[in-house]
Amino acid sequence: MRLLAGILLLSGAVLAQEVAQLSGIATDQTGAVVPGVQVTATQTETGLKRTVITDAAGYYVIPNLPLGPYRLEATKMGFRTFVQTGVVLQVGTNPEIPLSLAVGNVSDQIIVEANASQVETRSAGVGTTVVDTQRILDLPLNGRQATDLIPLSGLAVTTSAAPPTYTMNTGPNIAVAGGMSWSVQYNLDGAPHLDTYVGASMPLPFPDALQEFRLATSAQDATTGGHSGATVDVVTRSGTNAFHGDLFEFFRNSDLNARDFFAAGSDGLKRNQFGGTLGGRIIRDKLFLFLGYQGTTIRQNLVNQAAYVTTPAELKGDFSQYIAAGCPSASAVATSPAVLSHFTGPFAMCPAALKIASYLPPSNNPCGFVLFGTPVNQNQNQAPLRVDYQLSSKNSLFARYLITRIDTKVPYSITHNILSTDQVGQNDQAQALAVGDTYLIGTQT
Repeated sequence: MRLLAGILLLSGAVLAQEVAQLSGIATDQTGAVVPGVQVTATQTETGLKRTVITDAAGYYVIPNLPLGPYRLEATKMGFRTFVQTGVVLQVGTNPEIPLSLAVGNVSDQIIVEANASQVETRSAGVGTTVVDTQRILDLPLNGRQATDLIPLSGLAVTTSAAPPTYTMNTGPNIAVAGGMSWSVQYNLDGAPHLDTYVGASMPLPFPDALQEFRLATSAQDATTGGHSGATVDVVTRSGTNAFHGDLFEFFRNSDLNARDFFAAGSDGLKRNQFGGTLGGRIIRDKLFLFLGYQGTTIRQNLVNQAAYVTTPAELKGDFSQYIAAGCPSASAVATSPAVLSHFTGPFAMCPAALKIASYLPPSNNPCGFVLFGTPVNQNQNQAPLRVDYQLSSKNSLFARYLITRIDTKVPYSITHNILSTDQVGQNDQAQALAVGDTYLIGTQT
């Protein structure tokens, strides 16, 4: 009894599921409710079927439906079969679809085509933005980062870039609707996907692997109560009975990039993003697989930093130019006899200092002025994998795995320029796993 009482007192986090539901009331031609109607929702891409029976008030509800297009069918002896097609469920939606039954043979059908979006009447959410796969691919996202969809709502601002030494550096911190950046909750396939150290999202799948992207800004329900600000729900794509996939490559280089008006040259950026996706069935109407890969290579050496280094003459012990009027160092040097002597000779130079100076960029300027760059050499690799299994009309499972790896070389290892030693490299890997089990206990609403 003590153990049972302890379990009852414990509370855990209930994760939001990236699903939707259908509901409505069945009526006849006179407007009277019709109980005992068998209502079946069929996901047309995977063949998943869920069946319920309307209650005494003619009401039905089909919860926890995977996203996608559906065909709704209602049957009862003495009435024609009611069929509605074109029902598209998006993440977190709860559309109400009324069933209008006409007296007749059950073998006869009344087919209604619904291409327009269903009206959401059960959710109090305000400022909800849902972006589907095609729109995600059509929108010009710099670097193909899904988090760039958030500012499109008009309610978000970028506060700061996440420090690369503490995070995967996959995107900036974003504040929504006047809230703090760390008050935004990120979910991927219903599981939390938040880097709590900096309040930014963990790496999200690349656009071709996304089915939907949803941003809810206010008046949210209890399933999104983990944070006070906005909630970002992202859903990965699934396999279907029909095989689908794509190959892609995007690139940027100095031949195509516009040069800044005030810059002496181009930014030197070379970025290639390549990969593909593949989804389909393993067992028709039962087992489905979706996988993808994206590789990103970034190379850049923008010469935009200035410094003063030791000149060849100074390395030989001649500091006469160091106190010249045209050099910035002249005003900071006292005119002591040691300085006015100008020349110390190479014998007075420290061997260790000479060795360190050999790693400085050479300068032909009398004062030692140089321009240099900090090169960027980064490789990113990402691979999502998702499996969906329909055990029965009542039970379905899914598992999703996402791995992201970022390797950035230390700039000094590329140029051996000691001025770039303040920059670090990156060798990070993030893995995310989500598993879901949906079971419909009964068919009676």
